[in-house]
Amino acid sequence: MLPKEFKTIDEQINLLKSRGMIIPDEKKAKKYLLTNNYYNIINGYSKPFLKEKEQYLPGATFDEVSRLYFFDKELKQTLFNYILDAEHHLKSIFAYRFAETHEENPEAYLDIRAYDHQKSLSVAYIISKINRIISKNSHYQNNSINYYLHNYHFVPIWVLVDYLDFGDLSTLINVVPRGLQNKIANDLTSFIVDNNCDFQDRFDPKVMVSFIKNIHETRNICAHNNRLIYFRCRSDSKYFEYLHGKYNFIPDDDRSTVYSTFISLQCFISQTEYAKLNNTIRKRAKTLENHLISIDINSILNLLGFPNDWHLRPIIEQND
Repeated sequence: MLPKEFKTIDEQINLLKSRGMIIPDEKKAKKYLLTNNYYNIINGYSKPFLKEKEQYLPGATFDEVSRLYFFDKELKQTLFNYILDAEHHLKSIFAYRFAETHEENPEAYLDIRAYDHQKSLSVAYIISKINRIISKNSHYQNNSINYYLHNYHFVPIWVLVDYLDFGDLSTLINVVPRGLQNKIANDLTSFIVDNNCDFQDRFDPKVMVSFIKNIHETRNICAHNNRLIYFRCRSDSKYFEYLHGKYNFIPDDDRSTVYSTFISLQCFISQTEYAKLNNTIRKRAKTLENHLISIDINSILNLLGFPNDWHLRPIIEQND
């Protein structure tokens, strides 16, 4: 394949017009492309507006593409904020249950015996990572790791956990013994009950771990500002009949979508947090719909895994 040649913004505009895109305000479009990158906007978000590889649908406009880009950006920001809430809750629960289990050894997180021996590679990785985190932060003044090492000669898990990223936390939860996973999953049922008052079942740790894995993947897409539409997690989350059945999933359905990750957050955040997340995404989708001319909003919702007309469902009222 020949390398792509550089094109001036005027050439970019002319190319889009030659392919059938309507650009009512070329001056505004040129400024937008200069400040937002042609590749990110056009190559990343114009595909839903194409009827063929090189030709746009009748009536497709530059504004539609730029609005889709903005919708995707806002969706990532919204999801990221509430995934941070889920991460915060998980860190707190994990630190408490780990410390409770290893009360006699405040540095058990460095002991391979504290983990599932069948996951030795992941255990070796996370212990090495934790050692690096402690070593790095031990040199910084006015730092809680430095403070605890200087005054107590160890770092408790509830201090260390704030220095772990979501990937580290996910690995730790995955490699601790099943008994500890059960305690964490049991603590999380309070969120499931908060969001679904009739829940009286058990939250399987295997389901929990699979949910966390996909939430982490989605978090990274949002944090690195990659494209969320068309995104799929590397694997389906485990089927959780109570939750998935409520949303008309069957065991054979795809559970790697943004929508699947979105509904799984009910297991990790409060009803008020989830209601705000749901209602914000709903509002963003309705705003996008008002700016779409050549395509239907459902074509975008479906790319994210959301069902048709999801944005028209009632808002979720927040608990007092």
